[in-house]
Amino acid sequence: MHLLNKVQIKTSSKQVKPDDLLPYVKQKPNKKILGFRFHLRVYSLSNPRKSGWLNSGLRTIGEDPVLFDSNAVSGSSRNIKLYLQSKGYYNAVVTDSVWIHGKKADVFYTIHPNLPYKVRRVGYFIEDTLIRQLVLADTVNRLIKRNDLFDVDMLQTERERIETMLKRNGYFTFSKNFITFTADTNFRNNRVDLNLIIKNPLRADENGKLKPIRFKRYKFRNVFIYPNYDPFKFSSYRDVGELDTICRASVYYVFHQNPGVKLDVIEAFNQLKPNEMYSVDQVNRTQQNLSQIRLFKFVNIELEEVEAKEQTGEIDFSDIDTGSESEEFGYLNCYIQLVPHTLQSYQVELVGTNTSGSLGAEGTLNYQHKNLFKGAEVFDIKFRGLVETAQQKINLNNTLELGGSMGLTTPKYIGPYTSHVRVDKYAPNTQLTASYSFQRRPEYTRLIAGLQFGYVWKSSRFMLHTLNPIELNAISIQKISPEFQAQIDTTFLKYSYISQIVTVSSYNLVYSNQNVKKASSYSYIRFNLELSGNALQAISKLSDRPKNSNGAYTFFNTEFSQFVRSDINLTYHQVADENNSFAYRLYIGVGYPYGNSRALPFEKRFFTGGANGVRAWQARSLGPGSYYQPAERFPNRTADIKLEANFEYRFRMVWKLEGAMFIDCGNIWSMPGLDDRTGATFEWNKFYEQIAIGSGLGIRMNLGFFILRTDFGYKIFDPAINPNEPYKPWVPLNRKFSISDITFNFGIGYPF
Repeated sequence: MHLLNKVQIKTSSKQVKPDDLLPYVKQKPNKKILGFRFHLRVYSLSNPRKSGWLNSGLRTIGEDPVLFDSNAVSGSSRNIKLYLQSKGYYNAVVTDSVWIHGKKADVFYTIHPNLPYKVRRVGYFIEDTLIRQLVLADTVNRLIKRNDLFDVDMLQTERERIETMLKRNGYFTFSKNFITFTADTNFRNNRVDLNLIIKNPLRADENGKLKPIRFKRYKFRNVFIYPNYDPFKFSSYRDVGELDTICRASVYYVFHQNPGVKLDVIEAFNQLKPNEMYSVDQVNRTQQNLSQIRLFKFVNIELEEVEAKEQTGEIDFSDIDTGSESEEFGYLNCYIQLVPHTLQSYQVELVGTNTSGSLGAEGTLNYQHKNLFKGAEVFDIKFRGLVETAQQKINLNNTLELGGSMGLTTPKYIGPYTSHVRVDKYAPNTQLTASYSFQRRPEYTRLIAGLQFGYVWKSSRFMLHTLNPIELNAISIQKISPEFQAQIDTTFLKYSYISQIVTVSSYNLVYSNQNVKKASSYSYIRFNLELSGNALQAISKLSDRPKNSNGAYTFFNTEFSQFVRSDINLTYHQVADENNSFAYRLYIGVGYPYGNSRALPFEKRFFTGGANGVRAWQARSLGPGSYYQPAERFPNRTADIKLEANFEYRFRMVWKLEGAMFIDCGNIWSMPGLDDRTGATFEWNKFYEQIAIGSGLGIRMNLGFFILRTDFGYKIFDPAINPNEPYKPWVPLNRKFSISDITFNFGIGYPF
């Protein structure tokens, strides 16, 4: 017996990639982590003749050795050849070879795809006149193009595409099984003529003779909506006659005692109406819209074909002309079952926190009502308390935060231009939130009162939009520590730590194509744009209001901020296999104060370091630029610009433990002209020399519902220039390794 050591696939064509062929190999070597067969080594530590908890545990965590099987090699060659033929490489040659060395075996597959078959033309043979017109009119969207590979999978995808297109146009019973392809390969140069064929279905008449019938398009006859559907009690209510029915706009609403919600809410999101043509898109959109109303736990739509006799009486199939333009419609009854959530709920949470590297505990009390005014309005009220201790000094009084919020979300659009908003298509939610927070930190104590009004909607399966035209925050600085005050007094930062009013209009876009049911590669993009103070500035100028002694306009005797701020976060998660993955991230953020402001408000400023930044530095202790600042008791370095890039290799270890290796790069900078500290401002010809670099290792415990994370970061390149010492930015080359150079970070969830 030999251990399967390696499987290698070589191809003579760049068009055929080894990674595409690997899934068709029947036998693969034991999995590796960093080139090391960790799981096999764990398995080998067990005694196969013993069944104690230790040996059983090692065998469960580990992986059985994969022993070379010659039958699997020949079977893999057949699989690869069949796959290549399905992709148009009918003349492909697949050879295999085995190299035995010691107790190991290496398997090599060599692929010569040769000249593939390609599509020369596509013809259509469709019996039904209306379907022929629709398919031919839709050829602009055809997936099979001239000179494409003769790919069987692409033919199957084209069948599915045509099926969906016809279902959008009323053909409820049409299936891709009615679509067939024939291929004529009797041409030189490996060319193929394809014929797409759709024949009318056959049905037996009263004499048992099969005759073709036309495909029917369908309309909705009756639409029944059950707004408080109870799957366990509905039959008994119906049997004893305890169901009430209301008809609105020809749609029947059936319920027991009380529908529980205003019917116009459901009516606004329902796109299925009697006598209208069936469309699979409208069915899916109706289900999505109703599912977004948080009042309903389940939304189920059932379609039932009305029998032919029930529609038009007996049909004489012998009279049907499959080529005529006359059309006979089928009819559907639609049943929309809405299972409501529990209306009221409360939740108490006590969790550990990690806010930019500061550890602590947070307690929250939430109350929620999902149908406050019978219009599916969600009312939330939250009380929150937080205690955190900074990494630099263990003191339970470091940070204390007390506050709460109250919010109301309605599944309606409330605002101007109502007639231009597609409520049925985008299902926007309108949100109103009020909040209050008391925050005591080592550097300062402040009060924040906020009010926010905005909209949330999904434009597609992957894209979520948030628009907040009105956001008002009143910030009152109650106290600043003398140490911190002295630190900022000589810089423009003192303008960030003043009592002020912050008015913001913001837009946020989130794109994510992650499939939570499948471990596959995905992208995540978040874009944010904020504008502040422009309306108040215009009002102040138009009303000719005087400025205060600081040269700023005031609102209720308090200065208001004016700035523009934007950031974008690009993340890509690449899944190599079930045990190994890679994560890449790029973050760019820019903020600029103008008009009434000399600096960004401190909660709008950027910082880096900590558990979700450049992890070799503690939170808020890096930057700005190459500016050198002696170690602070409570780091709070912020700036107007942030650049950050991260790479992380993640791998499964044993049980629920995962490991990671990472490299982080980034820094923050002040806008030119806003900071006179040496090296702190952004300069195009210098910023790349001020990018800090850190690397390290991480250990995670994946508990399913959340992930506990520890990261150990080590400085590689430190851009800070100490004027009293020679500039030696490469840390590993300029000083001996010390455990004090390791920065420990604790987090909940992945860093990105």
